[in-house]
Amino acid sequence: PTIPEVTQAAGLVKRMGVRGLQTYLERHCPAACVQVNLSVLAGQYYRQHGTRPVLVVDGLGCLRKPFNQDLPWVYGGQWREYYSELQRFLQSFKTAGIDLIFIFDGVVEKAKRVQWVKRRQQSARDVVTAFHHIKKHGTQPSDNLFQLPVSMGTLTRFALKNLGEVVLNSTKEADIEIAEYCQKHRCFGILGQDTDFVIFNSAPFFCSKDLDISNLTTTQYCRYTLCNQLTIDLEDLPLFSSLMGNDIIKSDELEPFKRRIVGVSADARFPRLEEVVMAVSRYMQTIPQGTTIRDIARDVFPDEPAKWSQVEEGVRMYLLPGDHQPWYMQNCSPQTLPPSSAKWNCRQMMMEEETTLEVDVEEIKPRVDCKVLQFAREQHLNSDNIAQIYNILISAETDSSVAMEDETSADIPSSSVLFRPIRQRMYTVLFGVGLGSELSSETNSGRVSPTQRTPQRSIVLAPSFSTPLSMPHYGNSRFHMDASQTLMGDQLPQESAHADTFSRPIVGKNAVKEWCPYRGNSLNRADVIMALPLNLPGGTHSLPLLWFSKAPEAHHHRLHTFLACMDCADLLEHVGRVEPHFVIMCLVLHYMVKHMPTWEEWEVNAFLAQAVVPFGQDVGRLRGLKVPRVAACPVHLASVFLKGVSYSLLADCACGWPIRAQDGMPWHYFDGKLFHYKYLMAEGGADVQALCDHDERALQRFQILKDFVTCGTRLDQRNLQSHHPQQHRAGHHY
Repeated sequence: PTIPEVTQAAGLVKRMGVRGLQTYLERHCPAACVQVNLSVLAGQYYRQHGTRPVLVVDGLGCLRKPFNQDLPWVYGGQWREYYSELQRFLQSFKTAGIDLIFIFDGVVEKAKRVQWVKRRQQSARDVVTAFHHIKKHGTQPSDNLFQLPVSMGTLTRFALKNLGEVVLNSTKEADIEIAEYCQKHRCFGILGQDTDFVIFNSAPFFCSKDLDISNLTTTQYCRYTLCNQLTIDLEDLPLFSSLMGNDIIKSDELEPFKRRIVGVSADARFPRLEEVVMAVSRYMQTIPQGTTIRDIARDVFPDEPAKWSQVEEGVRMYLLPGDHQPWYMQNCSPQTLPPSSAKWNCRQMMMEEETTLEVDVEEIKPRVDCKVLQFAREQHLNSDNIAQIYNILISAETDSSVAMEDETSADIPSSSVLFRPIRQRMYTVLFGVGLGSELSSETNSGRVSPTQRTPQRSIVLAPSFSTPLSMPHYGNSRFHMDASQTLMGDQLPQESAHADTFSRPIVGKNAVKEWCPYRGNSLNRADVIMALPLNLPGGTHSLPLLWFSKAPEAHHHRLHTFLACMDCADLLEHVGRVEPHFVIMCLVLHYMVKHMPTWEEWEVNAFLAQAVVPFGQDVGRLRGLKVPRVAACPVHLASVFLKGVSYSLLADCACGWPIRAQDGMPWHYFDGKLFHYKYLMAEGGADVQALCDHDERALQRFQILKDFVTCGTRLDQRNLQSHHPQQHRAGHHY
């Protein structure tokens, strides 16, 4: 398979690295693929250096290894089993005397956003295919459609830290920081799946895909052997990568060049991989001394000057501090890109039609208190907060991954839209919009009824699901201004003396660029999403107060602000009745009940029952649980719920963690397979006692949690009988 196929099959959320390199190494350069035992190599390293070997793990590139073939992926995450597998993974290395350091991607660099979008678009197509399979066959789709459970990367960070591991977030592309870290600290090696690590002149690269946890055997890709076969020097590898195609300069853009050097016409069959590799090698050997990368770029793209800088950038990204400057980079100082426009055109949806508004959206650098920013950076680097927090503070931009959501479902909204108001209120907290008495609360400005939506002066209301728009181009980027922004029970602030705080979108002040997948959104451009005011007396509390204050009332302010973000500030007095590790789950379910009017009580019961039954605490019994069939609706609901968990944890983090991060982790309250099982039971008419396995303690906890979840909602009518599920899901494909 080609590199993209390997990446897809392995279920990795990583860059593809050098196009075709892994395939070439394994099929045509086997001498560079050495089977090694990490335990043996670690012993040799210790004897040579006198220090414990440190293996740096590319966090996102290794997620699939502990989430192994024994864990079905379709149910949304068997979190307790996954946590147990992580422990086993770590113990294998500890037994071998190897220390691990995990480095995760903390950013998506602007230069790679287009490729990021393409991969999310492919994931979205895979999800459509997966649901078609589920509805037709009632089984888990094949692993070539594998989707990681929602927020696997973020939650794995916290799991690893809870297990005592060193976990770092990058502030630029993670593979670069990993290579730099290993070079600086002379690490034992790199464990990952990105073939860029073959190109970096850094530590030995070990393949996570081939790793056998039981004996720590795997494949080492040897860059020196590769150079010998290609008859090039080690310093030539970055140029080789750019001419083959990498994350900066795409392989399909290089097709005319590759045909030319192989000697194949445009209408002939594209040459085989090994022919292309050797042709690139011969081309590099014929480049005259004194030639610079810019000369090479002109030869590769003679009629496309816009791509010349990409070739140079594709080489420069591999050069680490202290590296010898390759001959083709000498006398080439880094080029500076032209500044982007300070204003951006907006698209909005007017009623049911897409329309272009004659307004600009200004973009400014967020103004953040220096102490706050320094603290956020430290928390980000040490993975003590959620990575999006720091990114929003420095760039007013955020993104999320594709989830297992059925786009044909009319009853269940897209999670990115459903939970958008939570993010909008969180933006108010992070940017300090409406600090103190500057902004009156929703209550003070006049409560809007659930069916009303009162727009700002410059906002035109839109349908909930926006139409895909065209691809932005550099220098005149266009954003989609989605003014739908609200769902049932939410509203934009009414006109007031302070209406301008929210009425004119300014990215970096009261608005954020979001790259969030949802039904009908092709991700061809970012949505500009405005902040929403909080329902708090006196307005928004400042970040210094929320993050640093040790005053007795500080926790109250943090919790009240967080609940306001979750649209349930009125539950402040009830939170203490819920065990801490159930609070996040209950808040998310409460939000879903309020904002999903077709959601049934028996479905809520299935979520609560799986959280409280003793069976759910036993990893061995969970592993042996057999689910009769896979149904589309619980798969979708599990993903929506976990998206809600991820956004609630994000808001919790922004408010200074009034609910401790570890208490909010899903292995305390959610198992996807058990939920699926309980959902099918409830769908079949099982009552609450049966759902709770007739366990008295589980029934007591169930009722406490349900009272909180339904408090003040349409389901808060204890004397009404639950409806039979089939009466309300007539059109569903189970």
